Amino acid sequence: MFKLKKLFLISFMLFTLFSCGGGKDADKESKTLSIYTWTYFIPKEVLDGFEQETGIKVQLDYYDTNEQMYAKLKSGARGYDIVSPSTDILSVMREEGMLMKLDKEKLKDVYSNLKMDEIAKFSESYDPQFQYSLPYTFSATGIAVNTKYIKDYPKSFDIFAMSQYKGRMTMLDDMRETLGATLQYLGYSAETSNDQELEAAKSKLLEWKKNLAKFDSTTFGKNFASGEFYISHGYAENYFEELSEEDAETTDYFIPKGAMMYIDSMAILANSPNKENAYKFLEYLYRPENFKKVYEVFRAPSVIKGVEESSSVKPYVTFEDVINNSKLPKALSNEALEKQQKIWESIKLQ
Repeated sequence: MFKLKKLFLISFMLFTLFSCGGGKDADKESKTLSIYTWTYFIPKEVLDGFEQETGIKVQLDYYDTNEQMYAKLKSGARGYDIVSPSTDILSVMREEGMLMKLDKEKLKDVYSNLKMDEIAKFSESYDPQFQYSLPYTFSATGIAVNTKYIKDYPKSFDIFAMSQYKGRMTMLDDMRETLGATLQYLGYSAETSNDQELEAAKSKLLEWKKNLAKFDSTTFGKNFASGEFYISHGYAENYFEELSEEDAETTDYFIPKGAMMYIDSMAILANSPNKENAYKFLEYLYRPENFKKVYEVFRAPSVIKGVEESSSVKPYVTFEDVINNSKLPKALSNEALEKQQKIWESIKLQ
């Protein structure tokens, strides 16, 4: 847990008084900020610029899954200021009081620059009107196709039924992404606990699995770029950061109907020791000129007005692609979680 250096130099009595009533002064004097986030989620150029402008040193810790982040914080880990939860876990954290309600006056420029008309409707299921979080990346999980080897194919999940490419395909090793997308492809809710619907999704996934080399959530981008796989289910940035310019020209990335939409966010933890610094960082991060750097790294549709128009870089997918072909997952009920885990485990074992 972060503690100001001078606290170690004063008496226990003063420490007690400080803990009870001096939080604001401590935050003002602090020159640190701790962010718990995804690997490579915030461009280094943005972090360096913030540190140079404010003198605040940013400490980064990383997690691989929302569940890992949530479990660590629930187990008592403290000292973090900002986290980057996805929508399903964000709604749980909000309801459990783990996140701080944002002071919109301190972030008025950020809120005025958000594309509220396009994205606010999606917030209703996890954080209505972005009271506890700010959207950061807005996209959907899609499918990459190597068009050097595959010329004719359906732009849907039916591509995984193309047995002539058996052993040249991968899908994500992720229950929510892969089972959820299969449920949505079949016209069901990704949060269903209905046994018949889950069995139908299992049957369809096992049909596709016959053609897969593997379920893979770690090396799918590299293996697609190397030419080992021709068809791969995953995130756009993981492919294109590995591809040469020449190979990118022969890669088609599309969002199929039934895809899983994702909105990763920035939120301040309720027990953040450096709340004012967290506000300063969010204000800096979401300035259009700084968010442009985020957009040009991830090339997901920008949540900030004017960013795409000011850049020569085009997004991998458009707002229309995401909105028309994907749905935003919600948190699973305990019953749905238990049933879906069993279904997913049985798919993996067969």
